[in-house]
Amino acid sequence: MDYNLKKAQALYKDRERIGLSALLVVAAVAFYFFYSSGIHVLPPPPEWLWPLEGWASGLPEVIASFNTLGFLLSLALMLLAYGVWSWAFLPSPAVMYTMGVLRGVFGSKVEIKYSIGGRFRVFLDDGQHIDIACKTKDIDSGEWFQYRLVSSPMGADNLADVALRNGMSVSNGRFRSWVSNDEFHHRVLLMAKAMSVASPSP
Repeated sequence: MDYNLKKAQALYKDRERIGLSALLVVAAVAFYFFYSSGIHVLPPPPEWLWPLEGWASGLPEVIASFNTLGFLLSLALMLLAYGVWSWAFLPSPAVMYTMGVLRGVFGSKVEIKYSIGGRFRVFLDDGQHIDIACKTKDIDSGEWFQYRLVSSPMGADNLADVALRNGMSVSNGRFRSWVSNDEFHHRVLLMAKAMSVASPSP
């Protein structure tokens, strides 16, 4: 793995630890905020639904309360915010690595746009483009920094043949491919060449 990607991996792990620690602190504060001012009970459930006696008979009042609804809603919003934050911002060393590879393949003058979510778009000289999305970590395989390559739409009749020869798939008139960071340089160049071969002659 490239040095920049190793730095990005370490930064991502640190960011996960900081984010989870912040979630725990905010969750504790939210719990105190919602339950310190008394329980605001919702209409009680039927006795046949919750036939409890003794100390357990008070559980429905705590669980089925506006306090619990507010706490669960705030917890869901915190988890959503953490998920969006983790998805939207690719660690800067990974951005540097990706931009460096793309500049090395296509030259320093090529136009490359970077957007949130680890997405890049490379504008080729012939008017076509390649969309690239970087996935920080694959949960199933545990592999770090995978890339999804998607070409711009093409209307050529030989897309399937070209894709098979180059180890790609075709969907909605676009070449598609998932690649590891080790083969990213080779595969993005291969897709650009495949697009030039598949483009209809003027």
